[in-house]
Amino acid sequence: MKNVLQRSNNIILSIVCTVYKSELIVPELVSKICTECTNLSQEFEIILVDDGSPDNSWNEIEKVCKSNCNIIGIKLGRNVGQQLAVTAGLRHSSGKFTIVMDGDLQNPPSAIPKILSKLKKGFDIVYTTSLSRNSLGNSFSSMLFWWIMNKIFKERLIPNQLMMRGMTSHYLNIFNSYNEYIRNVVGITHDIGLNYDIIEVQNEKRHSGKSNYNFFKRMDLMLDLVLLITNRPLTYLIYGACIAILSTTAFGVLTFINYTRYPEMPSGYPSLVFLISFFGSFNLLVFGVIGRYLSNIYTEVRNRPLFNIEKIINS
Repeated sequence: MKNVLQRSNNIILSIVCTVYKSELIVPELVSKICTECTNLSQEFEIILVDDGSPDNSWNEIEKVCKSNCNIIGIKLGRNVGQQLAVTAGLRHSSGKFTIVMDGDLQNPPSAIPKILSKLKKGFDIVYTTSLSRNSLGNSFSSMLFWWIMNKIFKERLIPNQLMMRGMTSHYLNIFNSYNEYIRNVVGITHDIGLNYDIIEVQNEKRHSGKSNYNFFKRMDLMLDLVLLITNRPLTYLIYGACIAILSTTAFGVLTFINYTRYPEMPSGYPSLVFLISFFGSFNLLVFGVIGRYLSNIYTEVRNRPLFNIEKIINS
């Protein structure tokens, strides 16, 4: 890694990485990014955001910041999640072009030149996509996620997109104007729109440690994204309620007809169990979705800071 003695005031390229449980990865991450960036321009910065990591990630960030003043270290007061940690890094980006990537080297640094080339051609944002994931389970959940978003909720999101993406300073200013606490980078960039391009990359396996996203965290992320960009769940619940009313009405009429035709038939214990179970489950679903919307509204109206920064190095 090249030791930069003086920080440039004319930053061309900013790289934003979130770091969590990655103490063994930070030196290699910085080395690979520096190699790619120095081949492109001397006016670059690398912003490493420690998202309240419980290991020694911050110590490693301090070491690389001391050896290279083009590296900015940001330590958040507590773990706030990747989406808010990315926002913290983006709000400290000063480059003409900014590239966001994961800090676990799953997003290949070798894609940086391709993204920058596309941005220089006039695209406001450049997405990266990859069909490969860490495991078969992750691949299946990813495929299911994009199918639900695009086929069920009709949102036309770019499928299989990674966190890694590049944006111009104009696009970044718009992104930074979004102040909601319940936020998702995919949802915000989808809402902004503008002129975009897509490049396909080979998503790498995590070099050490395990992914911080389990099944339930992925589901929670999907719920936040759905509620962030669309009201269709409420619409679908209305449709579902109408279908439930029609089907149970038909079932009730059929039960009454059978009762009049066959008086010896015992009173409808099975039908009673069915109706109670059906409406009980349906009500739970309705209240769950409405409750999630209300919870998000309550979180937003409190208007708390998105994150608290404990320490910054080289900024």
